[in-house]
Amino acid sequence: MVEPEKHGSLVARIWLEGEPGNNPTWRGHVQHVQGEEECYFQEFSKMKAFLERITDVPMPENDSKENG
Repeated sequence: MVEPEKHGSLVARIWLEGEPGNNPTWRGHVQHVQGEEECYFQEFSKMKAFLERITDVPMPENDSKENG
């Protein structure tokens, strides 16, 4: 288990820009509170890479097996 004190806190905002049916775009922002590093993204793979770098913990490649 990862100790929260070791990695600190993260704040994430994810939003949709544009109108449904008119090619909307998901965007997001993640900030590491203690380290003050942040990442803006349009691709979830960039968010994943940022979280892995900050926490030094790999995220699952595909969690669909857990849900099915």
